[in-house]
Amino acid sequence: MTDQTDTLVRTLASYRQTPGMVAAILVSRDGFVIAADAEPGFDVTAFASQAGGVIGYVAGLAAELGEHAAKYVSVEFGGVTMVLAPFGDELLLALPGHPSALICQYRLNDTVA
Repeated sequence: MTDQTDTLVRTLASYRQTPGMVAAILVSRDGFVIAADAEPGFDVTAFASQAGGVIGYVAGLAAELGEHAAKYVSVEFGGVTMVLAPFGDELLLALPGHPSALICQYRLNDTVA
């Protein structure tokens, strides 16, 4: 690892100090892992490639709405919540974790969309 990569991994590790945080991953806009800190067994490469697709769809939706970009994207499943947020101009911070670890300001309680 380079010194820059070591610094990124240490930064990501600080996000994982939150109980229930499964991973903290820096993802390029095309879905490649730049740096990651994750629980053993969590496939950061597969996750990042799927997150790249989400990023593309959200960019298209933002353009359709006349917006430059989303401030963040949050997706909540039954047992896992995921937040994607810009990390500089070219990268995104992906935070998958248990819902209690990633509480957004707005949440649909006990409702399925």
